[in-house]
Amino acid sequence: MSLSRRSALASGFAALAAPALAEPVRDAAPPASDAFAWRGYEALLRARIEDAGGGRFDEDGARAALDATNAARRAAGAPVLAWHDELSAAARAHAGDLARRAYVEHLSPEGFDPSHRLWLLGRTTIGSPSENIAYHHGDGPPASAAHLIGRLRKSPGHWANLLRASHTHAAYALVRGPRSAWLVGLYAQPLAALPEPLPFQAQGPDIARALRSLPNDLRLRLAVPQGARLGKVEGTPPVMQLTALRRTDVGRFDVIGGPIFLATQA
Repeated sequence: MSLSRRSALASGFAALAAPALAEPVRDAAPPASDAFAWRGYEALLRARIEDAGGGRFDEDGARAALDATNAARRAAGAPVLAWHDELSAAARAHAGDLARRAYVEHLSPEGFDPSHRLWLLGRTTIGSPSENIAYHHGDGPPASAAHLIGRLRKSPGHWANLLRASHTHAAYALVRGPRSAWLVGLYAQPLAALPEPLPFQAQGPDIARALRSLPNDLRLRLAVPQGARLGKVEGTPPVMQLTALRRTDVGRFDVIGGPIFLATQA
């Protein structure tokens, strides 16, 4: 279920946004030629990490949500998840944005999805996340992290997302307002991590070091950001993404996204 900004604040209820899996929404994001849009959203996310939209970030609640998740995974026979700081930054930024702009959706109003948020904020991770969102609004005692995780249990899609055995890492962010709570969870199986962060505004030497920094079998390369089209551009697009390949079967590979960057000149 995806809630509009108006319906999300209309009356007291608990709700979920439909689970977002690791595949980006096709061509929903601005084109790679639109550096202004990508630069603007990256700046918005950086600001939201410190801005809970008029509420407050509940750090203990976020960690309690991971504890509840791992308890559920142990009971289901799935391996426990380790906290991941770059997933945490992406979850925190989106939770703050949901609270600030009063909506409950995986796709931002500009068309950016959970993967884009990780790839814009996470400067070392090669990997694509899945996302769950739980929302509570109403009078009475604040919704606990365990209560919000319990809401996910009631949705087969969300619960499958939370229990997926292939996930190895996760992070949550919880924003509390006077009568509302937004819980954002991100789960992933990172393929690799760059040994040093790739700057968002990257120059040729930065990009070359990143391309040389991981084993050749990952086949690191540059591409237009996943979930975006090229747009009208002459020469190299200003918005690019570092990608790698993960073998899935004999002769078959998945393209795995990494940091998105703006190619700049010295």
